[in-house]
Formats: sequence, C-alpha cells, structure tokens
Amino acid sequence: MPQLSIQQLFEERRDKLQLTWVAGQAGASRVLPADALNRPGVGLVGHLNLIHPILIQALGVTDIDYLTGLDIADLQASLKALCTGETLAVFLCDGLEAPDYLLKACNEHATPLFLSQKKGRVFVNLLRPYLQRELSEVTTTHGVFLDVLGFGILITGNSQIGKSELALELISRGAGLVADDAVELFQIGPETIQGRCPALLRDFLEVRGIGVLNIKAIFGETAVRPRKTLRLIVHLERPTEEYFRGLDRLQTKSSTATILGVEIPTVTLAVVAGRNLAVLVEAAVRHYILQTRGYDSTKDFLDRHEAAMKEQLEAPEPGEGQNNAALGETGMFRAFNVD
Repeated sequence: MPQLSIQQLFEERRDKLQLTWVAGQAGASRVLPADALNRPGVGLVGHLNLIHPILIQALGVTDIDYLTGLDIADLQASLKALCTGETLAVFLCDGLEAPDYLLKACNEHATPLFLSQKKGRVFVNLLRPYLQRELSEVTTTHGVFLDVLGFGILITGNSQIGKSELALELISRGAGLVADDAVELFQIGPETIQGRCPALLRDFLEVRGIGVLNIKAIFGETAVRPRKTLRLIVHLERPTEEYFRGLDRLQTKSSTATILGVEIPTVTLAVVAGRNLAVLVEAAVRHYILQTRGYDSTKDFLDRHEAAMKEQLEAPEPGEGQNNAALGETGMFRAFNVD
C-alpha cells in the first residue's frame, strides 16, 4: 500500500510550496497512513481545526491571531490539541514567522512545523491533489499512455502489434508521451483516473528495430508529459474474417473498461495493412470530444437519412417532374453504396 513520510513530502514539495522547516525535526519519520484517503471522520489537509482531526493543519493569519489572543491555559490546551492526536505536521502559511509558543510546542511534541510563503487557501489547493496522488491505490498496466489533442489516451493491444510505432508517429504529429510499456494508473477522484510513468522509464520509448529512444532528447521537452488524466482507451487488435462480417459500419466498435472502479470508454481499432492508425486515433479522440459535448454523428446521419426518406415519401406523384427519380439516384440510397 502507498504511504508518504513527512520527510518525503518536504523534499518533493519544498520548491513548489516554498517551504522552510523550522521545528519538530524529530518527527521527520512520521508517515501519512495508506488509508488516509478513506479514514472516516479524519481530514487529509485543511485549516486550523481543534475539534475534528486533520492530518495536516494549515495555519494562516486569522488562526495565529486567534491563538495569540487566548489566555495561557486555553493556549496550552489548544497547542496540545494541535500538535498531538491525528496531526502529523503543521504548516504556517501567508509568509508568517512562527511565534515562540508554536515553535516550543512543535519541538516538545516532535510535530514538524513548516513555513510557507503561499497563501493558506492556495497552499491547501496545491497540497491536496499531491497527497491524493501519492496516497491513492496504484495499478500498473501494459500499454502506451499519450497526450493526444489534450486528452490522456491509453493505447493497448497484444505484444508486437505496433503500439510503440503508433505512439512514435503520434508524437511526431504533436502528441506527448507520458509512459511506455508500464503505465501507473491511480485514482484522484470518484470518476477520475490519472496515469504516470515509473521514474526508471520516464522519457523513454522502445521501438523494435531502432531500440530505446529518449523522446525528450529527440523531440524536446514539449514532447513529454509528467502525468495525464485518462479519458479514452484505444485497443489495437488484428482482425479475423468474423470481425469484418460482424462489423457495424454505422457504429464505432466501443465499450468500457473498468480501472480502479472507474468506467473508461474504449475504442477498438483493427490493425490492417494500409490503415493510417495515427489518423484514426486522432479521429477517435475528436469523435470522443464531440460525444462528451452531446453530439452523436451516427445519430445525426440517421436523422438526416430518415428526413430524406420522409421527404421522398411526401414528394408529388410522378408526372410533376423528375425530382423523385433524381432523389433516388443521388440521395439517401447512394450513401449506402459508398465503400
């Protein structure tokens, strides 16, 4: 199960959150539990709360003014509640200096105390996604994860079917590489899955016949992405004769795949000599984008077809012109004769 130590949090978020560690260094080995995201009644990160437990407390100007205004007895009780129990670390935001009473309490209870130049609200909004990402359950799948037209696309399929070659062509067309071969997927929301690359494989893409390519070195920094939200799975398969016989030409061969309990739309593309798979993947992404906006091109075509049939049935009887014959020759029926 994933877990995150306070020391690791500080090292990885020091620059992003503009952190300085000022007290409670003895608590560096404290660990955010693996079930931190699912513990009922316990908050992950939030502003000062001395009643409901929060693992990481973020204090701002208002919180310090409140603590400073307490009498000695109430202050001591509040500091004990703040630095013990479920609290693992305290972050003093808004560029404030730590008051002596807070420094003393954090050192006494070995509760790490950090200063941040960020505003309290901004600090919480920046730290929460990081904690959710690091503490989420992770599953690893085989495939290539790309940023295509701004959407996270996972390309799957049997070994040697051409996933990496397809990825390379998409990258040359402006897509971005997230991960090749091993893709780490984790849940950051009820219906949201993100993907990233294991550190060892980052920036690399293996292409049979060429070897391992460093995509960042070849195409530049804009050709790689650290992570991306998974929006669509494109599955490649070698078709059989039965595949084409059972193929509905009016409908996309699509379904869904369940990853960490989240349903992800899946499109299946047949790998056949002569097909430009890169163009097909981009078209599948554009088609998905339109569907998310409520537009269904198949329904639009069928509605247009139905309207043309209705117009033909309601047309004047023969003798009033040759429009009916022209419609039969060039109208809806012609659409079904196009290969």
